[in-house]
Amino acid sequence: MRKHIGMIVLALLVMLVLLLNTVVQKVNYTQYVLIKTFGKTTSVYDGRQADQAGLKLKWPWPIQKVVSYDARTHVFEDQHTELPTRDKQNILLTVYSAWRISDPARFHTRAVTVETGQDRLRDLLRSAKKDVIGRHYMEELVNTDPQRMQIPRIEQEILELLRRQAQDSYGVQIVSVGIKSLSLPEEVSGAVIDAMQEERRRDIAKYQSAGEAQAQAIEARARSASAQIIAFAQRKAAEIRTEGDRQAAGYYAQFARNEQFSMFLRALESLKTELASKSVILLDASQHPAIGFFRNGPSLEPFNRPVAAPAAQDAGSRAQPATPPNAAQAQ
Repeated sequence: MRKHIGMIVLALLVMLVLLLNTVVQKVNYTQYVLIKTFGKTTSVYDGRQADQAGLKLKWPWPIQKVVSYDARTHVFEDQHTELPTRDKQNILLTVYSAWRISDPARFHTRAVTVETGQDRLRDLLRSAKKDVIGRHYMEELVNTDPQRMQIPRIEQEILELLRRQAQDSYGVQIVSVGIKSLSLPEEVSGAVIDAMQEERRRDIAKYQSAGEAQAQAIEARARSASAQIIAFAQRKAAEIRTEGDRQAAGYYAQFARNEQFSMFLRALESLKTELASKSVILLDASQHPAIGFFRNGPSLEPFNRPVAAPAAQDAGSRAQPATPPNAAQAQ
């Protein structure tokens, strides 16, 4: 008898473990656990809640049955399908979705397994993306101008539509939806490229027209400003010329008293200008008027005395010979 005590104890321990396994259920922190009594769900445990995780007592099968689901987020992607846009253009689109179970009891009733539920969500996603893409134009998906592309808005519309359907139908929370890839069918690519080129040509024409209009406006303003500046300069020149003529008229009246001496002063100014560069200049005394004046001795009749009448000068000349002026009289 003593020889079999160890075997008996071991057998009892195994039976106890098996018994505990039938009446105790462990709830992991990443699981939903459903307890079904005679086929009806009677208890639901959410392992993410600290007070619901751990060991739970239950009746052994066939009284109660345990169903568990992964409470973490699942990700799947739809097939690369061809969809029409609002302007009757076709695109090839692949969309992915992240989801997790939010109502395990409803999910178990409607989908039973994760694989089945994911297949049904894929059908809902395919329907949602078709409805949303059909409401948008091609240029909102494919465009050289980033401001005109509406991909984030399209993704949000698909998310909202899929979220309502998935929650109501399967107790699933859609975490996110995104466009993974977007391409054009071969027969559509050429037409789209031609349309984009035509759009670029229209933009070029618009910018050229705007540039030409701005250039014409700038030229018009420049011509107007130039005309105003020229008119002001001409008016100022006329005023300066008038003032010069007025002042010159006074000098002319003085120079008229002794024209020969005036020509002599003019010749001196000419010599001053010619000799300003400190160059050696050889002049012909018979040709240069200033040297001729010095040689011939110009008349230095004072400017402040009126010129005598011709008859009086003739009389004076017969009465007394003229004396040549000296340097002091010239100054």
